[in-house]
Amino acid sequence: MRQFTLTVDFDYGPLEAAYRRPDTRVLLRADGGQLLSVPFRHLRPYVTLAGLHGRFALELGPNNDVVRFYALP
Repeated sequence: MRQFTLTVDFDYGPLEAAYRRPDTRVLLRADGGQLLSVPFRHLRPYVTLAGLHGRFALELGPNNDVVRFYALP
């Protein structure tokens, strides 16, 4: 299992369109510089009217599937 940490800073406007398409993927850059394509459904619980902001961790399984995406304190 691989783990990445990310700082995410999106305003609500660009994310609004993602709600209309269930298959939307979002490109995120990990702290180590890796570019990750993450299904929006994993980010959705953390989106507010202010957008999506904060520090997060992403765990990927052996097939590069998302095992866990969660907010860091």
